[in-house]
Amino acid sequence: MLSKSFLKEVEAIHNDTHSGAAEIASDCLDTLKRECLRLSTRLDRSILKTAISLLLDTHPMATIENALLPVFLQLTNLLEPGGIQQGDPKAAIEVVFATRREQMRIGEKNTIETLVKVLQEKKSILTFSHSSTVTTALLQLARDGYRDKEIYILESRPLREGKRTAQTIATAGFKKIHLGIDLAVNEFSQNTELAVLGADMIHPNGQVLNKIGSATIAHLFHMRSKELIVAASPSKICLRGLINHDQDWHPVIPHRDPKEITTISSPNLVIWNKYFEIIDPDCITSLVMDRHQFPSPIEKPLKEFLKSSVIKSQLDTLREIWHDVDFTMV
Repeated sequence: MLSKSFLKEVEAIHNDTHSGAAEIASDCLDTLKRECLRLSTRLDRSILKTAISLLLDTHPMATIENALLPVFLQLTNLLEPGGIQQGDPKAAIEVVFATRREQMRIGEKNTIETLVKVLQEKKSILTFSHSSTVTTALLQLARDGYRDKEIYILESRPLREGKRTAQTIATAGFKKIHLGIDLAVNEFSQNTELAVLGADMIHPNGQVLNKIGSATIAHLFHMRSKELIVAASPSKICLRGLINHDQDWHPVIPHRDPKEITTISSPNLVIWNKYFEIIDPDCITSLVMDRHQFPSPIEKPLKEFLKSSVIKSQLDTLREIWHDVDFTMV
């Protein structure tokens, strides 16, 4: 039986609307690890699946899926005869979680290093909202001495994450940093060589889901024959697309609190507040992931990359166990 402390932590994660995807995934790993350690001698597949299902439901997003499902596979292997009960169960659990964290860390580190190399020779770069991958890469550029750049940052509404990006890199030493509202994209795009965006989820068919406004940026840069790069670690890959073989991806994107837009109330007033949208793959020049820069169209090289992924060989097991889980919401 799951503990009250675990359920309380799950509720706290669900209510967290400020942390980024990587932070939330890290919190999910920590929460699950504490519960697994508590149940170490009584852990079974049913309890483990219930615990992970609750965490998946907090913020159904690719990063949480990629953090937890490989852990599930490793732990269920340990639960087989001759596994976790034969040695020190807590030590075995610690190793599983530490291994997954290291795999995710390496994927993010490699992605950032690759992006830094891509951006080194660019003089003017536009980004949007707040991507920890892109922001960390920009900071690394500055540390490496590539400060002769103008950085253009577009704000994102309603939470204004672009301000966070600007604050983070403001003292990095770049030639100049411009922060403007999202609708400054037409003006900013005329002064920049390329746009670089993060991603909240990447489908194997090449579609990228990111903050609302990303599609407008992508279409404008495509129209002007300018580069648009998406940079994301392998943890942003949509596992639903791998598990279900679905090529037609229509993610359910929920409306958020209308009060973030306005407190005005009227019977004929509908407040539209969605955070995410899909970027047309045709507008993406390249995808930076791990140690690779996949050119457009990104679907084919992405699928080749996924064939060698850690989880690919275990997809049949996941299909059997998680066929009833909805991976589409963000």
